[in-house]
Amino acid sequence: MNRSAASASSEVSIPRMRSFLSALFGQNGSVRRPILFVILALFISSMIAPSFLTARNIEALLVSSSFLMIIAVGEAIVVITGMIDLGVQSVFASGGMLVAYLSVFGDQPAYIAVPIGLIFGAIVGLIVGLLVTKGRIPSFIVTLGTYWGLRGVALLFNGGNYISPYSVTPNRPFGFMGLAGHTLGVSNLIFIALFLIIAGQITISYTPFGTWLKSIGSNEASARTVGLNTDKIKIIAFIISSVLAVLAGVMMTAWQASIYPVTGEGYSLQAIAGVILGGIPFTGGRGSVVGAALGALIIGLIDDMIVLLGLPALYEYIFVAVILVVAGLQARGKGFVK
Repeated sequence: MNRSAASASSEVSIPRMRSFLSALFGQNGSVRRPILFVILALFISSMIAPSFLTARNIEALLVSSSFLMIIAVGEAIVVITGMIDLGVQSVFASGGMLVAYLSVFGDQPAYIAVPIGLIFGAIVGLIVGLLVTKGRIPSFIVTLGTYWGLRGVALLFNGGNYISPYSVTPNRPFGFMGLAGHTLGVSNLIFIALFLIIAGQITISYTPFGTWLKSIGSNEASARTVGLNTDKIKIIAFIISSVLAVLAGVMMTAWQASIYPVTGEGYSLQAIAGVILGGIPFTGGRGSVVGAALGALIIGLIDDMIVLLGLPALYEYIFVAVILVVAGLQARGKGFVK
């Protein structure tokens, strides 16, 4: 009788626990999870390093994370459709190198160099989208090819060397340095990232395009049945991802007043990890841009803690590996609460 009672009690407690976790974390794709992860990470960070919660360090964290957060916005839009973009790191670097090259060696003003860079990103996204949709090549393979191909393109600019205003004589400052300036005492990089995150979330949550993206990720065959041009929507998703990656590359160039062919090393995997940590499953169909940005912020927070604790940079790879495992666990079909 005691065993039966204990078994019955256990069976009752399991649904209650699931109900509690569901209320706490929300369903798959809910922004509650990344918010809780950020709160937990902030708490642990403040306990380990009391200097973490200073205004100066928080601003530095947001600035250094803004580039990855913007890339994560574009990656989120792609992943919601059930695809993946592994090429964002190379698009980021090659786009930044192109704009810097036009500015320094081509003596082009910012209003010409930057739009050309963004157009370059749009063309890359268009080509990738066409190969995925018309060529019927898996996005993993196409964007992996993009990663390696554009990595080579980035190395071609200036013979594989970095580009800065001091790469020529006399010096020729970047005309877009204002991107890294300040407004009301706050870095413009933070404002730009915040604007894009909000715009991305509004697009996903309140526009037909956002609904179409989720429909493709949920059931592409059904989306086609109701008349959606799924190929066109996928192409647009890749274009958005590539353009945002180039924009982030230009912002990085302005921030550090230089750009290297290998700048942003590891951003592709970090962006994907941030997206999955943000609650968007690899199968797509649901999720939020805000969650993806918060996931990217968590990774930036880890990097910040490594610096504050004076740990060797190699620990970044270990922690990112842990993040990827956690992201994989969260991406499981049944999630945490089912």
